[in-house]
Amino acid sequence: MFKTIFNYIVTIIWGFFALITIFYFNETIQVTSSTTAMGQSSMSFKMVYNYWDYYFIFSLLILLPYVVHQIPILYKKHVSKIDTYKDRAMKLHNQDLNQNHTNRVWSVSGSHMNNPYNYSFSSTQSYGDLSGSLLNLLQKYLVNIIVIIFAPIFIVFIIVRKFVK
Repeated sequence: MFKTIFNYIVTIIWGFFALITIFYFNETIQVTSSTTAMGQSSMSFKMVYNYWDYYFIFSLLILLPYVVHQIPILYKKHVSKIDTYKDRAMKLHNQDLNQNHTNRVWSVSGSHMNNPYNYSFSSTQSYGDLSGSLLNLLQKYLVNIIVIIFAPIFIVFIIVRKFVK
């Protein structure tokens, strides 16, 4: 029960960011700025609701959690390993180490010395995993926007899929 409520709240929070974007482009949220003669600037924030906005709020609160629960493949995390510059450098270093060392001493053309490119760890710190995480967050954000706007189509798809089974 607690997990269900927690998942509902998390879905609503993620959907809220998508709803703010929809409201901004639907001109429900109007932000205006003005500058006085003295050079002072001010911003005003106004919300003007219309009938579509109530549909979007209903879609966020009721339909979005249902679609998330019924079609989880829309929110599946994609593991995409991005090969960064540091990752490639580490692979080349390990390849070079495996090809050019004898008795744990690195050597090139007959000269023996300690490895000048020695790394402390087997992998370098890179932003490849961060890029994948940001890609997943962007995907969730865009899917939430699409689901909130076109929620009835997704509901019809879910109903048809249940009757076809």
